[in-house]
Amino acid sequence: MCGISFFTFCDIIRFVMKKTLITYLFFILAMSLFITLRVYAGRVAIEEQRSAAQLAQNEQEEIDKPGVPLPSPTPETAPREDDGQISPVIDDNESLWHGPIKPKAEFEGLIPRIICWGDSLTVSLDEKSAFPDILRGLSGCEVINYGVEAENTSMIAMREGGMRVNVKATVIPAEPSLIPVFLRTENNGHVFFLDNGDGGVNPCSISGIEGELQKLNGSYYFIRSKKGERVAIEDNTQFKTHGITDSKEGDILVIFAGTNDLPDSNTVRNIISLERKMLEAAKCDKYIIVGLTYAGGIPEIDAVNEAMDKEFGDHFVDIRKYMLNYGLADAGITPSDQDKADIRKGEIPSALRSDYVHGNKHYHRLLGEQIYRRMVYLGYIPAFEMEDEEDI
Repeated sequence: MCGISFFTFCDIIRFVMKKTLITYLFFILAMSLFITLRVYAGRVAIEEQRSAAQLAQNEQEEIDKPGVPLPSPTPETAPREDDGQISPVIDDNESLWHGPIKPKAEFEGLIPRIICWGDSLTVSLDEKSAFPDILRGLSGCEVINYGVEAENTSMIAMREGGMRVNVKATVIPAEPSLIPVFLRTENNGHVFFLDNGDGGVNPCSISGIEGELQKLNGSYYFIRSKKGERVAIEDNTQFKTHGITDSKEGDILVIFAGTNDLPDSNTVRNIISLERKMLEAAKCDKYIIVGLTYAGGIPEIDAVNEAMDKEFGDHFVDIRKYMLNYGLADAGITPSDQDKADIRKGEIPSALRSDYVHGNKHYHRLLGEQIYRRMVYLGYIPAFEMEDEEDI
């Protein structure tokens, strides 16, 4: 038994050694192949670099030949430098940003109202520093600010009426008293009224009965404003916000929405569709669409703004392009190294921002001025001489 066990043990040792040797040979072969491929790839990369360098040298020699003039820079290709600020964006609309305004249509009629719909980039904390406040001072118009922080375009459209909100069947009693109401969008989606502010929700109405919407412990309640008849509300009756019922013919809409959607070149179509529905709901043909500025959260911001520009034409204010090209100079600010670095990355310079996405007083003044200029250009409002910053 001991002899058999010994020879069996030897056989096992030989078998393991054979397997180990084979594994080792395979390992050596694999490493040799890997090294060979790395050397080959390195040689290919070196040859490509040499070819590129030779091509560049040939092109330079061709340009430097006697009798062949160097190409002259054009307004589209030449970098523009203002106090150290180099513009990274081609801008064909400088005449709209600066100088005398030459309206494409003359203003006629009564002074209109201006209704601003948006998120926290539209909100005014002091009623004097946000762009709707600047716009009020420049235009002399009544300006209504319906900005609510942290809202995406769908939420803004719900408040404005571009996305319909319906009420499930219920009964409104004759006496004013809180009743629960179940609200859903036309696509049976969730409703987000009053989460971060009113923004034109109240006073609201259901089937012509005016009242107030409240949100208590995550649920919605409605209370009518005054005593009346008991009314049975049919299923899918439209819930109308104040923004809907207060809409007037001749209003000018300013829509600054989409930052909280973080769109890309594909999903920007959703924003455009909702903004179109907002204009249709207000029966509005006088409007301004403000482009997005938050490059840090919207990597494809150039494509996003280009899509909006293509859709809305002269109604579209690409304020990011303006601020990258002219913002600091027009605000009278000498660019810091950080500002220059921001501009090279396509971000609004730090001197015009209060944080990574929101603008400061300079940002809002510039935005208000450019919206005003565009409204004059489109013939929406009469032209007034713009006041100094200290006067607003």
